[in-house]
Amino acid sequence: MKREIGMDIDQLVTAMQAVDEAGRLFEEALAAYESRGLKRTSDDFKVAGGSVQTLQGAEEMALGTRKFLAELALILGYATAGIEDRVPARPAVARAGFTGISGGGARMARPLLDPTLRGLRLLLDVDFFEPAFKTEIEEVIRAEKATYPDPATFRIRASADAAASVGRTR
Repeated sequence: MKREIGMDIDQLVTAMQAVDEAGRLFEEALAAYESRGLKRTSDDFKVAGGSVQTLQGAEEMALGTRKFLAELALILGYATAGIEDRVPARPAVARAGFTGISGGGARMARPLLDPTLRGLRLLLDVDFFEPAFKTEIEEVIRAEKATYPDPATFRIRASADAAASVGRTR
C-alpha cells in the first residue's frame, strides 16, 4: 500500500528507521557522558562544552529525536489509514526537521563522541529532510568547538560594574 502524502509511505518508514537508530545512538552517547562522571551540578554551566552544557546538549539530541519519531509515527498512521487529509501540514513540517540537533550540538564538547557522529550522519543520509535541516546537521559535525552559551552573555557591562560600586567603601 502506497499513498502520496507529500512523501510516500516507504520513504516515511525509511526516515523513521533512520531517526530511531539516530536516537538510539544519541542515547548511547548521553549514557557514555554520564558514565564518565559528568554532572549537571557543576559550576561550569556558563562554559560552552563544559560538563553541564555537554550533558544538556546530548540530552536535547536524544529527546528531540524521540519526540520527532513519535511525530513521524503519527503521520504514518494517518497515511496508512487513508485519512492523511486530517494532518495536511504535518508532512511538510516534518521535512523541515526537528529541535535538539543544532542547539544540542552547539552545547557539546568537541570532539563529539562516535555515536553522536554516527547518528548525525544517519540523519544526513536519509532522503527525507529539507536542505536547511541538513545544513544544520553538517554545521554541528564541522564545528571545532562548542559555541553555546556565548561567554559574552555573562560579562558584566562596565556601566553595571560602576553602578555596583556606588556607596561602597574600600
